[in-house]
Amino acid sequence: MYNQSVIDGFAWTYGPRDLLRRYATLLARDLHELGLHLRISAEFDRLIALSKQHSENWPALSPIFNPRYCELTSDNAFLIECVDEFGDTVVTSAGRLYDHGDRSLADDLRSLRIFYDDPAPYLASDAVEVSAPSAYHIFGRTGYSGAVWVRPDHRRHGLTKIIPRLTRSLLLTRWNTPVFWATIAPHLDAIGVTRAYGSWHVENAVVAHMPLWQGDCTVLFLLMGQATLIRDIAQSVESYEANTGTSRWIDTAVANKSLSPARHGTMSRS
Repeated sequence: MYNQSVIDGFAWTYGPRDLLRRYATLLARDLHELGLHLRISAEFDRLIALSKQHSENWPALSPIFNPRYCELTSDNAFLIECVDEFGDTVVTSAGRLYDHGDRSLADDLRSLRIFYDDPAPYLASDAVEVSAPSAYHIFGRTGYSGAVWVRPDHRRHGLTKIIPRLTRSLLLTRWNTPVFWATIAPHLDAIGVTRAYGSWHVENAVVAHMPLWQGDCTVLFLLMGQATLIRDIAQSVESYEANTGTSRWIDTAVANKSLSPARHGTMSRS
């Protein structure tokens, strides 16, 4: 019922567990109304294959979630999929745990450690510059969320509002990450996508030159603490439960489906 087995099977370890679990249960209920169900795994080869299959509306994934460049296991990453009645994936979002130790997040971006387990082969060709001031003051564990994609025929349902929040909720309850971060293309921020994703603090900027991935790219840096995330989730649950009898988060009207190829994602090419 409403992916209850998936929700029950996830380890709700840290944070306000009842609240986070309630959010996931309500989300699964709304997905059920769209004929979708949740899948949570560490199958990142599958993510790469999906991105290639839908390359006409899904830019190349960054190395962050590519098992060719990083060892991605259930100990440090997960992939969320929303799957339709035919077994096809129509939504993705992924989370990854980092531990920067005594280095700052900015240090690990600039040294390419964020992107590659072994940056050495790429230091001659790739470069990342960070002007976002907060990135220089973040140490220890962080949770990154990205790889957000919605198949065009399922856009305009509000899925980009709720699925990335689930990603951050799972990062929190699984690894007790005190800080969450992401990046977003400036044009997506300008049309309100950042606000849809949650109460992010936005800073300029991260500039990347990575020829094997996407060439040159400038993205905004997004930052959120645990308290902000928990407040976001609590407000979402309160709003949902205050509007009984209707679909609260997701617009299920088929007539409102958009076939627009416009992109969604927490990195313009993540």
